[in-house]
Amino acid sequence: MNSSERFSQLYASGKRSTRLAIQVGLLIVFSGALFYWGGHQQLAEITWFIVLFPITACIKIAFRTNVLLTFNERVRYRRLVWYECALGLGMIGTFVLLSTMILYREEYSSGLLLACSLILFVIVASESLDYKLKQVDACHVTHRLYSRGKAGQID
Repeated sequence: MNSSERFSQLYASGKRSTRLAIQVGLLIVFSGALFYWGGHQQLAEITWFIVLFPITACIKIAFRTNVLLTFNERVRYRRLVWYECALGLGMIGTFVLLSTMILYREEYSSGLLLACSLILFVIVASESLDYKLKQVDACHVTHRLYSRGKAGQID
C-alpha cells in the first residue's frame, strides 16, 4: 500500500472521527447547559472545561491509531504507533489535571507555564516519533504530509 492510499484511508477515518467528535461534543455542551440552567454552575464548568476537550480528543486519537495499526504488521512500527497514542493520551491527562487545578484553585494558574512547556515537549516528541515511523516504514503518512494532503498538495 503506497502513501496516497494510506492518506485516503487516514483522511476518511479523520472525517468519520470528526463527525463523531462533533456529535459527542454537542451532547456534552447541551448536558452542560442543562446543568447550568438547573442551577449547578460548577457541574456545568466541569462539563464544559474538563470533559469536552478530552473526550473529543480521545476520539480523534483512537481513530488515527486504529488506522495506523492496519498499515504495517512490524512490531517496531506498531510499538511506535502505540507510543504516539500514549503521548497524546498523556497530554490529555495532563490537560485534565491542570484544568482541574485551575478551576478549583485559581492560585495554581502558574500551572499554565507548565502546560505550555509540556505542549512544546509533546510537539517535539511527536515529530521525533513521526520521523522514526517514516524510517521504519517508507510509506508512512507523516503529520506534515497529511496536512499538505488535506490542503490538496499531496505528491
